[in-house]
Amino acid sequence: MSSLFTKIRQGEIPGHKIWDDGRCFAILTIEPIREGHLLVIPYEEVDHWVDMNDDTTAHVFQVSRLLSETMAELFPCEKVGMMIAGLEVRHTHIHLVPIQAIADLNFALAKPREDALQAETAVKIRQRLIEKGQSDHVPSA
Repeated sequence: MSSLFTKIRQGEIPGHKIWDDGRCFAILTIEPIREGHLLVIPYEEVDHWVDMNDDTTAHVFQVSRLLSETMAELFPCEKVGMMIAGLEVRHTHIHLVPIQAIADLNFALAKPREDALQAETAVKIRQRLIEKGQSDHVPSA
């Protein structure tokens, strides 16, 4: 059975897609800790990130770096924090969150955000990626 994330990638469930290069994709999380909080997810449905092959791991982290750089340009933050928890959905995913302090990396701060606001955030990130020459990997809304 496909994971929740695969269903979003395939369009079976709605989601705000930010990136898709055929190997991994990124979406805004439905309960962000802060604006811009997104998930980078490999196509391959691997439960634990340590079980990804080396090539997939390298690729997912390279994309995470590019997306983090883009997020830092758009959202006021000290850094873009990264977390891999993997308990809530059994499909490896990396959380990228604009943060001011380590305390910002706390799932207790996550809360649903109005869909219209999420759509605006997604457009903002996609547009910046296009400006950076990444249009081949930016899905349409």
